[in-house]
Formats: sequence, structure tokens, C-alpha cells
Amino acid sequence: MNKITRADILLLLLVVTLLPFVYRYYWQDTLAGEKALIYVRDKPVKEISLHKNRQISIDGALGKSTLQIENGKIRFIDSPCTTKMCIQKGWHNHSGDFNACLPNGISFEIISTAKNDKPQFDSINF
Repeated sequence: MNKITRADILLLLLVVTLLPFVYRYYWQDTLAGEKALIYVRDKPVKEISLHKNRQISIDGALGKSTLQIENGKIRFIDSPCTTKMCIQKGWHNHSGDFNACLPNGISFEIISTAKNDKPQFDSINF
């Protein structure tokens, strides 16, 4: 009763053959971001280029958060929150990447100006 049939073998071969194509279509690399859109309390306050190395301080609900931009990447390097989860997430450089310091009310999203760029998420909820 538990024999493998020809149909089972054909189905397995079909799945193994199609897997690389499905992987390439659905899990392809996202575009590198060109700008970061910074939000304070869900309102966009600044759009900055990721092509100029610098540090930016943003005032939030608890105090100043510092963002570092280097070589087309961005990250939190200092924030007055207690858990420091925003800092621990590290560098971000792909279009659609998002990071937030929720206690301080500061977040950023990386965007691209490419025409074929599509958002990575439909929505993000906290």
C-alpha cells in the first residue's frame, strides 16, 4: 500500500526541476536603496541620500537618536531607548528595508527611485 508509483516519481522530478525557477522569481535580490525616508511619530520629516557618509541626529519623544550613513547603508548607532533593539538590527541597504526605535518614535525606510522597484511589504504594523 505504501509503494512509490511512477506518478509520484514524475511529480517529484517536476517539483525538483521547477524549484530553482520558483526560487529565482520569488526570492530575487531587492534593489539597493538610494535614499532613506526618516519618520518621527509616523510623519516623514527628512529624505536623505545614502551616497554621502555622515551622522544625523533626530529629536524623538525620549531624546536624540543618531543615524549613521556609510557606503550606501544606514543604521542606528545611538538612541535613548532602554532595549536598543534599533541599534542591534544593524545595517540596512536594500529598498524596502525598515527600522524603528519605537519608544523614541523614530523610524526610517529605504527607498529606490528605480521604475521597476516594488515595495517589499504591503503594510507594516506595530
